[in-house]
Amino acid sequence: SLQERRQRNKAASAKYRAKKNQQQGEMRTLISSLTKENELLQRQVDHVRRENNRLKTTCDQLRGKMLAEKMLKKLL
Repeated sequence: SLQERRQRNKAASAKYRAKKNQQQGEMRTLISSLTKENELLQRQVDHVRRENNRLKTTCDQLRGKMLAEKMLKKLL
């Protein structure tokens, strides 16, 4: 009957909305987790970049010293 069909449709709609709400909740949880992980990884990237720049500077300084020593040896 029409009433039974409406009742089935109402139940199916409620089931669909509940499933959709659950999926949205799971998606929000996943987004939150991935955002936190991304922030952590970004901090790690920043740290590694700073360390890399520090090492490049140290390497350049050592190259400069080695070059200066070679030039001094040639002069002596």
